[in-house]
Amino acid sequence: MSLGGLLKISGFKGYKLVNKISIDAAQLDAELALMLAKIVPLNGKDVNLVESTARELKSSFAVAATRLGMCGEETVYRAISDICAWPLIDQIAQCPHAQLVLTACNEMGLNIDWCIEHQVFPVLTEDDQLKLYATDPCASFSLQVIENIATSKRVSCFLLTPAMAVSVMDEISRERAVSELFGRSRTDVAALAEEAPVINLVNSIVERAVLADSSDIHIEASSKNMVVRFRVDGRLSEFMQQPMTRFPAIASRIKLMAQLDIAERRLPQDGRFSIRAGNKDFDVRVSTAPDVHGESIVLRLLPKKRDELSIESLGFESDHLNLIKQWGSLNNGIVLVTGPTGSGKSTTLYGLLGHINSGKEKIVTVEDPVEYQLDGITQVQARPDIGYTFARALRTFLRQDPDVIMVGEIRDKETADIAVQSSLTGHLVLSTLHTNDACSVFPRLTDIGVEPFMVAATIQGVQAQRLVRKLCQNCAQETEAPSFLNETLPQGQWKKAVGCKQCQGRGYRGRIGVYELVPVTSTIRQLITHSAPLADIRAEARAAGCRSLFDDGLLKAARGITTVEEVLRVCSVEESEA
Repeated sequence: MSLGGLLKISGFKGYKLVNKISIDAAQLDAELALMLAKIVPLNGKDVNLVESTARELKSSFAVAATRLGMCGEETVYRAISDICAWPLIDQIAQCPHAQLVLTACNEMGLNIDWCIEHQVFPVLTEDDQLKLYATDPCASFSLQVIENIATSKRVSCFLLTPAMAVSVMDEISRERAVSELFGRSRTDVAALAEEAPVINLVNSIVERAVLADSSDIHIEASSKNMVVRFRVDGRLSEFMQQPMTRFPAIASRIKLMAQLDIAERRLPQDGRFSIRAGNKDFDVRVSTAPDVHGESIVLRLLPKKRDELSIESLGFESDHLNLIKQWGSLNNGIVLVTGPTGSGKSTTLYGLLGHINSGKEKIVTVEDPVEYQLDGITQVQARPDIGYTFARALRTFLRQDPDVIMVGEIRDKETADIAVQSSLTGHLVLSTLHTNDACSVFPRLTDIGVEPFMVAATIQGVQAQRLVRKLCQNCAQETEAPSFLNETLPQGQWKKAVGCKQCQGRGYRGRIGVYELVPVTSTIRQLITHSAPLADIRAEARAAGCRSLFDDGLLKAARGITTVEEVLRVCSVEESEA
């Protein structure tokens, strides 16, 4: 039969089917044939072959097309998603969580094995909505069964690719195994932590976090449930909840992996382990802290190899990029990077070290912990628990004939004094400090105990930074410039966040830095030496042309990289002018 004949039989009129529970198979095949004829493309002969194969296999047009190699599975399911107006689920991070599926089946009186057999997975939401995940929108029997059970609920349908359906079924099997394990009358937490279901559950949490591009996993105890949250692009979102009875075994499993004391629940502990997930190797830093319900556990995911650790890829404007490269080429002095925890300070220093490292310099670092391993650089792990502090490591480094020294953080007067002495004896010292902006570094070092004239003599440049989320370029839409802008600020291509499948509805994908760089000029040195007020130092920096964090963020918002709302969230006008 020709393509035209197939369309005539199905009554195709060129419209998209609405999001509804059951779709007519003939009509779906007709629309799918037409769409694939345009995308692949398929001719009438190809359509006839697919149709005959479908009859022989007693399968759908989509299955036959992929079996014959006419088109890929992803292309077919994306087309079906467009035709049926069912959002496509083709990433593991978008799949329904097994516990939510099991809970929905229990509340609706559905047999989970029946759902697995028909590959339909219901999820009930807090707002009395039913989300239905299925691989076949034409499976009228199974879909109608669930629709009849959920007559009072608003139904939203989602299309699972076969690969994602297998992933959901595997996770359901893991969850059922965990439930069965904890259903037994066992109280030996150490033994439970070694059981396969618990091991698989912990591994699954880490793998899902990696696939969601998370930087941290937060596992928190509460009065009733254990909550697992992922930090993606700096924002936390809930991933799953588990019964509180499972928390001790999960916590013990993580402690075993990190070589911590599983019996110690009253004191904080720190450890680490390595894992491979998503075809990448990760170092996982583990931190535990006691709370009123038990413990709070945070896992930081650090990829062992990163391709983006170049100074050019971190979001510096051209003038800032040239300036920080100049600082990296200095023979002596101190360059400080400042900002709150998690603002990318270490990443910036690694990028600068990568730029400096030409094989002609001796570069040594002391860190706690060593986050990323760099070739050609001597990296040392500080161990305060055995007395090997930053200050002691720095003294050792000075006998190693270094050219460049990186100190993970200046935390006390002893470390600051040795860093100052190192810079005065012909070394370039790079380090970080916790302050709100660049100019606050100078009074901060004075407060630690460094003499103002020594601060003025050694510091060559100071950089403050924050991280803002980048707009998803697939769905971002143009918008008007913010009303508070004056004529001197850029009039560019302002955009707003919308949300789509590629960014999982967030409107943002990834993060980029906003920066404030202050070179220490002769005028600023005089102000520091005379312990001038911080406001005077800031005013001099602005007069010399240094942009604030807020102004640098506006430049990126004007180019459509981020939004004004995101810049305001991260660095307010008051903070940048304080």
